[in-house]
Amino acid sequence: MLTRKEKRIVWGVALLLFWGFIGRHIFDYFYAEHKRGQFLAKYPTVATIGNSGGISDTDFYGVDAYVEDTRGGGADLGYGAVAGYPGASASIGIGVPKHINAAWGLLNKRKEGQTGKVGFAAYYRIDADIDSELAKKKIETLQSYYKNFPRKDGVMQVIVNKEKVYVFFTLKCFSKVKDCTPNENADPNGYVVKSPKNLTDVVVLFEGEGEVSSTPFKGTSFDRQY
Repeated sequence: MLTRKEKRIVWGVALLLFWGFIGRHIFDYFYAEHKRGQFLAKYPTVATIGNSGGISDTDFYGVDAYVEDTRGGGADLGYGAVAGYPGASASIGIGVPKHINAAWGLLNKRKEGQTGKVGFAAYYRIDADIDSELAKKKIETLQSYYKNFPRKDGVMQVIVNKEKVYVFFTLKCFSKVKDCTPNENADPNGYVVKSPKNLTDVVVLFEGEGEVSSTPFKGTSFDRQY
């Protein structure tokens, strides 16, 4: 039988062990959050929505694209069969882009009365670096561009046009419904341009030209043997 003093000692030790365990977990949690905050401050998420589409409303593409960012992650920006701008969309989380690996195919036009698969007229692919320093400058320019439009996290877009492929960044400020007035001297380098539909502003983070083939490139999602 323990004495009252011994019971107090046992309870004291138990409480010390318990709060030591809990305290360690609390410390680990807040330390991890602190490190995460430091990481995101250095490598922020710039886009939370992705688009995949084409310039023309009448050309349909199958698009498979992955854009890598400077923090070691990236986003899938290929959403299957798409047409027009901005095309299909999905939720993503991506930082400043530094590389694109994409394959896309231009579908044949469907003839009147034709049913079933139409096949592809041409296949394209690209595997290229993106100038991340320049991309960062362009993104930051657009993020501070508007006088009365506070949105900062935007939309990353992979847009194709035959062998051409573009990576756009936009905040989707539409002047018909929002005040998209720019700040004075907001774009001294002329980075900000109009979107393909001339409805909002974008910055072009990458413009490239893919390889062209009449048959699927091996190792791509269009290669049935892959």
